Amino acid sequence: MSFTTVAIFESFLKENIGDEVVVINTNIGMEVYYYSNNDYSTFIKESVLLYTIKHIDQSKLRFKNNFDEQAVCQSFCEALLTFAQYPQIFLAYTKKFIHLKQNNTTSKHVIPILNGFFEEVFEFLTEAGKIPHQERIERAKNKSQKSDLDNAVIKSLISEILLKKHYN
Repeated sequence: MSFTTVAIFESFLKENIGDEVVVINTNIGMEVYYYSNNDYSTFIKESVLLYTIKHIDQSKLRFKNNFDEQAVCQSFCEALLTFAQYPQIFLAYTKKFIHLKQNNTTSKHVIPILNGFFEEVFEFLTEAGKIPHQERIERAKNKSQKSDLDNAVIKSLISEILLKKHYN
């Protein structure tokens, strides 16, 4: 799916499932993570088919459902470890994940859980000395953290301004 279509697709899923939905789209595939008490796997599969009907031979699509945190962890970590064998893919995926974290700061479940998995794999690869493009990834992470800090300062200033009463 194109970037624009993914944004529309994610918005559609959030409207129907709830705000705890994250779509990670790469040239290799698409991952949809959500947090809910209900099973939406069939709904997501059918929605993907509708959104890709004109663009992809749907017989080539493969769907994998993981229903518990341990299975999601295993699948997510295996994917990252596989991507680490291909430096450009790992760099692109890592940058995309950092970007998704920035865009989903209100996530209380999906992003924190995925970030925990991501940091575990990142630490493992760092200790093993097998992290491709480590300097570039560290720069992207630092830039993200600086951006988060800047946003927190701005939000704090806005709150302070809104709390003050101004008299003319």
